[in-house]
Amino acid sequence: MGSGSSKRTVEPAQSTTNSPQTVQAEEFTEDKFQRVVVVTGCSSGIGLALAVLLSHDADKRFKVYATMRNLGKKDALLEKCSGVVEDLLNIKELDVCSDESVKAVVAEIVEKEGRIDVLVNNAGIGLFCVPECATTDAINKVFEPNVYGLMRMTNAVIPHMKKQRAGHVVNIGSVLGIVGTPFSEIYCASKFAVEGYAEAMAPVLGKFNIKTTIIEPGPVATNFASNAKAIRDEVDISGTDEQTQALLKSALTKMYHSLTNYGQTPEEIAELTKKALLLKRPPLRLQTNSKYRPDQVAAKLSDPSGNKIVELSTSFFFPEQ
Repeated sequence: MGSGSSKRTVEPAQSTTNSPQTVQAEEFTEDKFQRVVVVTGCSSGIGLALAVLLSHDADKRFKVYATMRNLGKKDALLEKCSGVVEDLLNIKELDVCSDESVKAVVAEIVEKEGRIDVLVNNAGIGLFCVPECATTDAINKVFEPNVYGLMRMTNAVIPHMKKQRAGHVVNIGSVLGIVGTPFSEIYCASKFAVEGYAEAMAPVLGKFNIKTTIIEPGPVATNFASNAKAIRDEVDISGTDEQTQALLKSALTKMYHSLTNYGQTPEEIAELTKKALLLKRPPLRLQTNSKYRPDQVAAKLSDPSGNKIVELSTSFFFPEQ
């Protein structure tokens, strides 16, 4: 195993650094320790981009286990990694919604490698709809991968990281885990849950030299939106009042405008995530897009009453109503 012959310098588990985009060179680790990295949801989007980026690392600092629920969707990853040394990229079938699947894959990796150094919880799905029209089934389709699947993976990996007294748990969250967005209530609730889970866990994990980071993108150009639409189309809003439908249309227009004007590519998010993995003291929260709703994020974190964020969100999404 690539990581067996090297020792890492133990660093403080957490920092207040806001973004790897602005850190100094000395804040990055210089060791050549090869990290065993498990990434979920690698068939497309951020997971795909991150698996490709890490497996192409010039210094071979990452041994990637790229997982996905359906191996029938692995062709894009194989194509982008055609020149990668086979040992640096391993593609595994893993369903984060299955206890058996998660336990089996984690056990297999630990048996082979002896350790897991980094877990990137990326698998997830969105939902944009009128919340009172969403069925329990539609809600569960979001919470199962976004929350329960993330917890399932973390629960499976943490005991091994505690035993080795080192590790890094990275959760792909969202700015919508900090500020609420109209008609994304269910998705926001799932990402708010991730924020609370990671923040509450960080002090305890830090005692074992395990770092915790939440990557918080704004709009990202992936097929994530089409997956969210697929669930939305299952939600019947025909009985919704006209005013709500008008507000929904306004919010949709604003969201597409934001994606067009402020959207980042999965590759950009992957680059920032890689930098976070290489920081000596990575932050708990890393917002990747300083141009998307920065005033609302600042208001959320500075106004205990919550009134300011509601006012800003209302004017942002419904300027004409």
